[in-house]
Amino acid sequence: MNTIYIEKGIIHLMLPFRLSSKWQPEATGSENDVWTKTDEDIPKLDFLLEHVKDFFTRNSKSEVMDEAACIIMKLNVRTLPVKMFNNKVYWLSNRAFDTHENAKSLLKFPVYLDPGSFRLIINPFASVAILLFSMEIVKSGKNDVLSNLSDFIQMNYLLRLFNRHDEAYLISQNERIEERSKAVKLTGEKNSGMFKKDENEDIEHKGWRPRHLIDYLLFDLNNAYKVEFFDHYHFSPVCYVQPADEITDDEVLHNTLFYLRKVYDFDYTPASTILQREKELFHPYRQIYYSSSLEGAVVLNNCSQSDPEFIRTFFYNSFPKSLWLTVLGFMQRSIFLQLMKEVSDIDPDDQQKVKEYLKRYTTLSLKAIFSKVSVYHQHNDFYDLISHNLQIVELQTELKDELHELNNLQRQFHEDEVERHEEIEKQYDKKLNVILFVLSVFGLTEITYSVIGATSMSLVQHALAIGIPIILGIVFWQVLSYRKK
Repeated sequence: MNTIYIEKGIIHLMLPFRLSSKWQPEATGSENDVWTKTDEDIPKLDFLLEHVKDFFTRNSKSEVMDEAACIIMKLNVRTLPVKMFNNKVYWLSNRAFDTHENAKSLLKFPVYLDPGSFRLIINPFASVAILLFSMEIVKSGKNDVLSNLSDFIQMNYLLRLFNRHDEAYLISQNERIEERSKAVKLTGEKNSGMFKKDENEDIEHKGWRPRHLIDYLLFDLNNAYKVEFFDHYHFSPVCYVQPADEITDDEVLHNTLFYLRKVYDFDYTPASTILQREKELFHPYRQIYYSSSLEGAVVLNNCSQSDPEFIRTFFYNSFPKSLWLTVLGFMQRSIFLQLMKEVSDIDPDDQQKVKEYLKRYTTLSLKAIFSKVSVYHQHNDFYDLISHNLQIVELQTELKDELHELNNLQRQFHEDEVERHEEIEKQYDKKLNVILFVLSVFGLTEITYSVIGATSMSLVQHALAIGIPIILGIVFWQVLSYRKK
């Protein structure tokens, strides 16, 4: 693969995470020093059905926030990453840059981090979000040769992790001290302590690492809510690769798709049954391949030099649609994972919490779950591929089963409450009947004595005066009880 040169190789790194408490715009504001709301992505989403598009854009078009829809933010133009990355090339390596002379198995690639690609996509109602930015492999100089496919696969593998011992290093290609010292500010005032700080860090000479950038970008959110990652220190990469010429070897082609979607390097040898697995591959046109797994996704534009230029350009320009479909899939997966965490924390005896959760699930299901997303078949097919490999249907089914159990518990609770109220009502009726019986006996006795009107009565007459009201009272009580039944 090191003889196959690539015209374009871009990796969009996605980092889904949850906020440990409910999103409150007044706590941090919908904007801060690093992030600002944007509507720049609305035209890119025109391929979506209107209700799907609204899931992303409703809060960009309205002053009143819909918590079930997303908030999309971009980097503030005055922020440090914009100043660091704008039109500047960086070196990416697997070794600290002050150890390169004696380093073994050294990897070193020229890359460009596009400041315009940075996005923070938040779903306030679910309190989940995705951090997104891209890194492109480029020429290190104008006269250098194109990068090769082998380098791109290794770059994808190198970037898969952060906050680990094998995390990548980056440093400005411009060796001037004032240029390289800019990265030191990543660990300055906007350092939330999300990651353990290395006391021996020498960013100017060793280089900075992705965790420094993440800590800077999520500083305000982490301080306000505490950020928790779904995948433990793993990025989910979405790759776009366009060879300089068509790859005609099917084995090379399918190996490329495997390594990029599974985020492996050449130390892993794929089984032949895995390479062309239909559940992970979608090939709608001769020149274009879509591939997806739980770890990542890839779009391969395999145009040849003989293909018309507009075809090559068309597939490149359509990649943002694939990227947003992948973002949608990961956002849905994050929402389900968050809901499953919440349902596991619910006390089944707390009926108010159960009711709130069921209402919460219903709201998110109505606003965030879609069977079809576009009027174009290739986008629906790719979305189906993404959904399948992110196991969204399985997560939804598992959650519905748990909700079914919660419903059963709530129904049982309701039946128990009805039974308890009926028992209380019966006890109340019994007491009331006793009172009525006693009162009726005394009342009829008094009436009897008044009718007889005698002050001196025989024993038999006294017995009749008291016995007749008692008998009538018993009959009256039995009539009330019968009618109650």
